[in-house]
Amino acid sequence: MNNKLIKRRVLIVGVAVFFVFAVIFLFKLILGLAKGKPSSVNGNVTTYKDSVKIVSEAKILNTGDLLIHSPVLKAYYDENSRSYNFEKIFTYLSSYNKNFDYCVINLEGTLAESNFSGYPLFRCPGSLIDYAKEAGFNMFLTANNHANDAGTEGFKKTTDILKSKNVDFIGRKVNENDKKYIIKEINGIKVGMVNYTYGEISDSGIASVNGIPSSVQNSKLLNVFDYKKLQDFYSEQKKIIEEMKKLGAEKIIYYMHWGDEYQLKESKFQRNIAQKLSDLGVDVIVGGHPHVVQPMDVIHSDISGKDTICIYSVGNAVSNQRKELMNLNTGHTEDGVLFLVSFTKYSDGKVLTTNIDVVPTWVHMYTGKDGRKVYQIVPLDKKLDWKNNLGLNSSTDGFESASASFERTMKLLSSGLNKAKDIVLKNMASAYPKIYKR
Repeated sequence: MNNKLIKRRVLIVGVAVFFVFAVIFLFKLILGLAKGKPSSVNGNVTTYKDSVKIVSEAKILNTGDLLIHSPVLKAYYDENSRSYNFEKIFTYLSSYNKNFDYCVINLEGTLAESNFSGYPLFRCPGSLIDYAKEAGFNMFLTANNHANDAGTEGFKKTTDILKSKNVDFIGRKVNENDKKYIIKEINGIKVGMVNYTYGEISDSGIASVNGIPSSVQNSKLLNVFDYKKLQDFYSEQKKIIEEMKKLGAEKIIYYMHWGDEYQLKESKFQRNIAQKLSDLGVDVIVGGHPHVVQPMDVIHSDISGKDTICIYSVGNAVSNQRKELMNLNTGHTEDGVLFLVSFTKYSDGKVLTTNIDVVPTWVHMYTGKDGRKVYQIVPLDKKLDWKNNLGLNSSTDGFESASASFERTMKLLSSGLNKAKDIVLKNMASAYPKIYKR
């Protein structure tokens, strides 16, 4: 056999071997992609081709009470125009809120067109809603213990003003046949939202808050629960939750006005109600009313299989409850929190809670150049330069007080926040072990 023939056969064999290996490699590659083999990695999250993909995300921000005391009213009254300009309250939240898809705040009191007042009967100008809306707030909670501060007519006037501002609100109905909840579609994710306040409900069905009874009609419109009649409340919520799910709600948030004022720890009632709501299938609970921040927790239910994230109180958004004026003179009444929740929808239809976080807030009150007081909600995000970018150098103790506020709030929340983050990651990894690695 001559050399040319040998070389030709060697070449043929080599090409054949190469072709076989190439086919095997291509086959494995196709098989790997079909099984969801990772194509890119970003941190702990891996994206898979031809497998489950992220479809959309809804980022929701929740915060506490708009508590407009008389000194706050006075600070923002413009004598020339004879109107109220609350813009400065939200100066540092306006840009911050743009990071979120939907923002929720509690309207603590009533809205009116005249005869405005602060504590004990809160009657606020409707322009408050305009400035909060301009700052990025989409929904206002209205079921609280000051809902009846302006009586029967004031209750209706508050509803009418909210309707005229074209904002979402829950906690009250416009008409008797309306739902006690809303299902809000946020980036393609349907979120059921419910707001209730504690109060008293008579045997004849009259609802009272802060000892002020509602009219027969308004008792049917305001969402009230009675600590002495919790079984009635639970039965009603079971029906509401089932109905929301039938209508497509993929996640459910309850906003509860509950607990004891100025207490830094949740009550037994709050814990028991939170557990029952978890049993009924609620995903997130946002509490308010105590005017201080209260801890976070994760409530597990063997009944529903839920790990419900609960913050017992998000504190004040803005108020005149300064530490020097309070029996609780620790500064906690100056504190609030932005409670952040993210829901993610996947291509297989599942919706998971994928992020829980908090940003402490502090009410910065100082005297402006014109000699008038200024009240501002300051988001104490560590990513921001508080002193130079948040105006805290405009008063002698602004930066130091903000730092103390941050420490107070995180001391209350850190343990529960870490627990919540851990369970969220655990549930993500359990649902999609190939995507989320712990």
